[in-house]
Amino acid sequence: MNRKFFHLILLLCAAVFAAAVWGSVDCGSRLDDPSVTPETESRLRGLIYFHFALAQLSSICAVILVYCHHRSQKRNYLIVSYNKNGLHLNPPGFKLPRERVYRCHLGNLDTCELPSADSPILVYPMFMLSGTSSGRKLVQRLNSAYAHRTQKPQFYFQPVLGASPWLAEAAARHLRPLLKANSGVLVVAHDSTLPEPPPEPALFCRRLRELLPGTEIALGYFNQTPKADDMVLKMKAERILLLPFLLTEGIHTHRDLPTTETAASCGKTLTRLPVVAELLKD
Repeated sequence: MNRKFFHLILLLCAAVFAAAVWGSVDCGSRLDDPSVTPETESRLRGLIYFHFALAQLSSICAVILVYCHHRSQKRNYLIVSYNKNGLHLNPPGFKLPRERVYRCHLGNLDTCELPSADSPILVYPMFMLSGTSSGRKLVQRLNSAYAHRTQKPQFYFQPVLGASPWLAEAAARHLRPLLKANSGVLVVAHDSTLPEPPPEPALFCRRLRELLPGTEIALGYFNQTPKADDMVLKMKAERILLLPFLLTEGIHTHRDLPTTETAASCGKTLTRLPVVAELLKD
């Protein structure tokens, strides 16, 4: 249903309701006239019943109209991860109807099953950082995938997974039992080629400091400043819990993270935790 037509019909229902109420009040005021004849009184009472029924009918029509419009605007949900390893993850804090949830990743958008373009599509980018892949590249590939189907849906893009406050809460729950005297947390995020670093890692660390007051929370990157290896040396804590700000276990978790040897070289211990996104499964 066209939105302009929907608003026009809804406005008409409101006008009919207002007219019916005004008619009932007018007829009621005329009944108070002591000179009204029995025939006129009967006619006025009949008009009051008519206006009352008309008001009810317009209200029912408006409710049905809104319901039908809502049904026609039923949304579908598209969860897009960077690669196939993230297909099992769900957006935290949302209960999505299974029958209208679709999953894909950047590499198979042209071949996977996509939601119909007849209804609005809420796109949940399961990426840890905002940037080229979760922004321009995702939009281009989605438009290309639907262009092959000669469709042009209405997309509503949600923030990337890394911006979710639920991540910090899940991480805090996992960290609390592990924190001991002189313990600290080192969050390690992916490097970025953007002119300025994506805000999600720093936002995650700020939330984590609020949830774990008094705990040293540091942020480092694989190869850009500040480097994670350098942060191991600079942190005051002797027991460091290493928390990778990554979506899934992969090449970076095996190759680019600080090692226990790095920590031992400065008299510290290092405990590596699961990647942040994996904590959502707990």
